Amino acid sequence: MSYREHRWQPRSMTSSLPRFPRRYSLVRELPDAMSEPGRGAGYLPVIQLIKDWNNEPDYRSAMIDEGLPADTDAVTAAKIAVVVHALCDRDGHPVPQWVMRARSPQKTTLVPGIDLRSWFGRRMRSAAPAACHYHRVYFSIENLAST
Repeated sequence: MSYREHRWQPRSMTSSLPRFPRRYSLVRELPDAMSEPGRGAGYLPVIQLIKDWNNEPDYRSAMIDEGLPADTDAVTAAKIAVVVHALCDRDGHPVPQWVMRARSPQKTTLVPGIDLRSWFGRRMRSAAPAACHYHRVYFSIENLAST
């Protein structure tokens, strides 16, 4: 089943959709979801992971423990890993080993289109969570508060 088939949706959205067995994202599903065409596909699944992490604390280990598929490209892996790393650091959750292996070959941003050399990009890097510097993927710390 695909990422979208697994996602939980409230019954009020439509009575013809079944209730899904879980209400949270799994990191192993994110690379496929991030590769789908469309606006925001490259980062919105990671934002959904943040929301799920913040709203379903009892399932945090289940969300991240399986890790990423072996064929995940380095930049996508680093984008997912940096968010997991920052969330684990923030909440005192153990950082899975797979997270420390995922680093981007070049500095990049979670959300595309931000020039890291611009004033905004430099400011974002200086205020980014510590994990961003390790993984070489930058985002605003405010993203971690998404609910």
